[in-house]
Amino acid sequence: MPKIKPYLPTIISMGNLTCGFVAIIFIINKELSYAAWLVIAAMVFDGLDGQIARMIKTKIAWGGQIDSLADMLTFGIVPAFLIGSTNAFSSNIAIWFVCFFFTLCAAIRLARHNVQDDSKAERCEYFTGLPTTLAGGTVASLILLDSYLKTTVGIPIVSKSLPSITFILGILMVSKIQYIKIIDVLRKKHDLAHLVMIIGVFSTLLVLFILYPHIMLSLGFCVYIIIGNQGIFRKRLAHTA
Repeated sequence: MPKIKPYLPTIISMGNLTCGFVAIIFIINKELSYAAWLVIAAMVFDGLDGQIARMIKTKIAWGGQIDSLADMLTFGIVPAFLIGSTNAFSSNIAIWFVCFFFTLCAAIRLARHNVQDDSKAERCEYFTGLPTTLAGGTVASLILLDSYLKTTVGIPIVSKSLPSITFILGILMVSKIQYIKIIDVLRKKHDLAHLVMIIGVFSTLLVLFILYPHIMLSLGFCVYIIIGNQGIFRKRLAHTA
């Protein structure tokens, strides 16, 4: 176990990479919903590797590079091919241009993050630009919502708006908007009233997610993108304090 311990975060990152690879296989076979769920599953691996690395306080030198490469595949390339496979536009050139733009922005976002990773103070406070993981997760959640609405209502409204949303997500990734880190917010000490409220909200959201996963996933991502801006979040906290 002592010999494996430093490799645990990297092993988990490889789970992220595996999800991305298998998702591509599903996309090739036109199983977009399965591919989208694998992107969501990869988000769990992406969140766990960093938490475990901090918990065991050890990691291998090249582990961070594996994590970044896995993120590029799963959250930069897979979402682009998900969108390209929806036939949202009649023009293939237009849709694949948007897909490439998203992938390019994801690459820039990850490269910038790797450079900024040396600044621990800045890294711990906020995300600079929308994280690639959340951008890719948003695309995957919208693919799932689109499939759900087509099955239940028969309206392809989400797929028609996906290219525009994807373009906006790309811009947000390379922007300098500061997004809060939800885990850091939850880690802060809260009084009993706030703690009870957080538990109540979390429990309610968990029940709603179990009942309506397709809707709650996309809603959660969209809410974070809109109000997750650190400046807006601080103003809200100051207003409610």
